[in-house]
Amino acid sequence: MIDPGKPISSLLVTHSPRWNGETEYAFGVIQAGVEMGIKTTVVAPRDCVLARKVAGSVRLLDFPGRDPSSSSVCFFRSLIRLTRLIDEGDFDILHSCRATAHLLTALAARNRVPLLHLRGGAKKPYGHPGNRLLYRKLSAGVIVSSKRVENWMTGNLKVPPERVHRILAPVDTDGFRPGSPDFSLFDELKIPRGVPLVVKVARLAPIKGHPVLLEAMAEVRRRVPGSVLVLVGGPFEGQDEIIRRRIGELGLEGAVIMTGRRNDIPRFLSAATVCVSSSLGSEENSRAVGEYMASGRPVAATTVGVIPEMVADGVTGRLVPPRDPGALAEAIAALLEDRERAEQMGAAGRERAEKEFSRRAFARRLRVVLDSLGIRRTDNITSAFQFIRGEKRR
Repeated sequence: MIDPGKPISSLLVTHSPRWNGETEYAFGVIQAGVEMGIKTTVVAPRDCVLARKVAGSVRLLDFPGRDPSSSSVCFFRSLIRLTRLIDEGDFDILHSCRATAHLLTALAARNRVPLLHLRGGAKKPYGHPGNRLLYRKLSAGVIVSSKRVENWMTGNLKVPPERVHRILAPVDTDGFRPGSPDFSLFDELKIPRGVPLVVKVARLAPIKGHPVLLEAMAEVRRRVPGSVLVLVGGPFEGQDEIIRRRIGELGLEGAVIMTGRRNDIPRFLSAATVCVSSSLGSEENSRAVGEYMASGRPVAATTVGVIPEMVADGVTGRLVPPRDPGALAEAIAALLEDRERAEQMGAAGRERAEKEFSRRAFARRLRVVLDSLGIRRTDNITSAFQFIRGEKRR
């Protein structure tokens, strides 16, 4: 029973040193909890990106083992320390991120504290009996980032539907918002001010479908001469050279700009006429599409992962099948050719982003999940939710 006189206390455990879709989703849960006044403890590898991002806003503890996934000694050492932490921590809710952390936290808690596992990534869970036991008997529920992951939980693992809670990953709608183009960016990129700009933000990994987009852009250029494609994203295992070679083969020199990794993404989105996601798969979070929409830009995107749940086809953008450069070219060119319609879609996308996947929307839905487990908000959390609902303003 939760004491109504004290703040809710939560523990989130991850053993992953990498920053990926699942740890990014966990970061969203942590942010929402902190904003709601939840007293949060995070157990994570000391040198990981997630630990650096949450340092100073939560109680941060180093994950007790280096490699519990492959070392039984490390696994049991981690289990002993997590059991002691949960025994002494007086936590009201537990979260786990990644499979091994899920198993460790479940075994350490032994159903004494509700455990909500977080599934924000694209890896399909194994449906073997041990995993079903973990999800169905040792976890209070699962929070998932997309309908596809929800179907994996209810289908592969037979988790009761009422214990699977789908919440779209949060987007910073305050940091990404509609704005006028920064024309100094055009000067920096050495392109004429105001040319039709197609922008894609993604690391240069094969799953992101850059070659398909390049083929589409060759057709777009025939329909909309002078249009320019800007690829914003860091290199990935030599893919940048493959992409440069393909640019040459398609005769797109000067029409495609590769910027590498950038920290000023809002500048690119404010300058974009159309934003694109050409991914071939994955995208169970799709932060890029969320940021496109929050920035008020029309989106041309493939129907993979969570994207069809985010983009309303014909309303906030255009959806096309993956691996189809012709369909992608048609979607991009149509948006470039009808600027008025594109602007209407961008405005509708901004409205949808604020309503469906802003941080406030994420926190509202997380509150509902906690309430369903009997974890009621205290006065501090009530105040935070008043702010989230708009009853208080900054």
